[in-house]
Amino acid sequence: MSPMSLPFQLMLALVLALQGIFPSASASSLITQSNDERSVSWFDWGWYGAYPHRNYESFGAQSPWPLVVKTDERCDNGYIFAEPRGFYVDTPGPVILDNDGNLVWMETRWGEAMDVKVQRFNGKDYITFWHGTDNGTFGEGYYLMLDESYQVFKKVVPIGDFTGDLHEFRITEEGTALMTIYNRKPADLSAYGIPDGWIFDSIFQEIDLNTDELIFEWHASDHFPISDTLAPINRQGKTAKNAFDFFHINSVDKDESGDYIISSRYYCNVAAINGKDGSVLWQLGGANSSFGDLSDGAASNFTWNHHAAWQGKNNLTVFDNGSNGHQNSAKYSRGLMINLDMDAMTVSLEQEYISPQRMLSPSQGSVQVLPNGNVLVGWGHVPSFTEFSREGEVLCDTHIGPINFDVCSWVKNYRTFKYPWVGRPKTLPDVAMRPKKNALFVSWNGATEVYSWLLQSASDALSDEFRDLGFTMKTAFEMMMSIPKDADEFIRVAALDRDGNVLAYSTPVSKNEYTVTRLLDAPVRGNRMEPLHILCLSMIGAAIGVCIVFVFRFTIHRGINRVLRRAAPFKYQALPMHS
Repeated sequence: MSPMSLPFQLMLALVLALQGIFPSASASSLITQSNDERSVSWFDWGWYGAYPHRNYESFGAQSPWPLVVKTDERCDNGYIFAEPRGFYVDTPGPVILDNDGNLVWMETRWGEAMDVKVQRFNGKDYITFWHGTDNGTFGEGYYLMLDESYQVFKKVVPIGDFTGDLHEFRITEEGTALMTIYNRKPADLSAYGIPDGWIFDSIFQEIDLNTDELIFEWHASDHFPISDTLAPINRQGKTAKNAFDFFHINSVDKDESGDYIISSRYYCNVAAINGKDGSVLWQLGGANSSFGDLSDGAASNFTWNHHAAWQGKNNLTVFDNGSNGHQNSAKYSRGLMINLDMDAMTVSLEQEYISPQRMLSPSQGSVQVLPNGNVLVGWGHVPSFTEFSREGEVLCDTHIGPINFDVCSWVKNYRTFKYPWVGRPKTLPDVAMRPKKNALFVSWNGATEVYSWLLQSASDALSDEFRDLGFTMKTAFEMMMSIPKDADEFIRVAALDRDGNVLAYSTPVSKNEYTVTRLLDAPVRGNRMEPLHILCLSMIGAAIGVCIVFVFRFTIHRGINRVLRRAAPFKYQALPMHS
């Protein structure tokens, strides 16, 4: 055996092992697979990519390609509103999906968006979200309201010298908006040895959306001692640049009496705020809870929490993270339905909602009670969401990205919501002709009323008389339609609603010319190598390194032996025999 034959066999064995461990798949073949064909384990370990996504022929952007792990006909039939972002999300922005994970609408021109949801204002529904600069733990930007055609209806900014924070933008039934704000200010941090310190103050405002007048403003530093925070100061607080975020407000809601509730991540509590003077009415959870817990602590021992919201007069939902990424106070995160008895000042846990994978999400998260009574929990930093029955049974479970790598921040999703929505874009349907495939691809970003597509042709693109060639039911965001041999030169499609009414026609294209698809506007980001590729290359590199060391040691050892044999030839001599 030659010195190189063994390393060669080792390399061959490694390649064969990798082929056995990882199922072979190409980028193009992945796109054609259905969710049912993908393995949950391989998905969650990143085999389908750090951010599985779909490419289209007629639509110029990549959309998320979530894995529907579990589905149930009892799940709410609304649309899913999400905002995937992270290191491997090239085109972050607001996204609408259906229950099968198909794209309904997405927009990339604003880049990162947060708190995407549908809210009602003056009798009409609007998509609302935050847009701006994400500073890691809070945001500096503004809020947008989009109408049914996805046009900007209104841009909302806080009153005064403030910017809007990413955590909350909530429209009330009175036509006002609640929003969170973070503001740097000097503060006495003598308790931490910094008398002339700096803090990020947690603020919320209520603004009249019709008049843009300020109704109410509240500052955490006026009502909560900074020294009571559970957040470590570390090296913060010495300058304005590294101000100490002592409170970290992440949600605000308003009740029928005009008082507010807020969620504080760093006090690990939910607090009620007097709507007239801003005083603290009560606290739930944290070091100074006002309530007795009838559930042995299960209703009030939440930590590093998010998204507190009223559900009627006596019920409250909270997302219990149970971790801040450095300190774990629970084995897994929970969505909570809490019952409050304001007369007896006691609380009890009505129901907790735990992910099937028992995930611990160190940040973000949401809990929404749906119109049919189900409860939708978004797992925040862990890219997934789960729909439960009111009693806690897992009905539907969807993963947006590999949940086993959530610590890497490859993909995350601040909040997840579900709403009914009717989208009527002012654009025309997008088509892409592929002559080599003899097929036309069609999609219409944001159109929710399309039931089927009608293929038509004419000899002149400007003709008023296009003849019908065939129907295709709309079952996904993009549909492929084969072109009949007898089709005329120019092709178009008509979008039909459920009653057969024409919603819009696409622009005619030649059946013999390749259609160049317009890309959506989006911030430019460089290409990044997929983690699985990095792992494979690392393993191959390690194997090559082992082979080099083996060959080097083998060669040196053989050379030394050759030199020794030449310098002192070895002879065997028997010992003398004794009588």
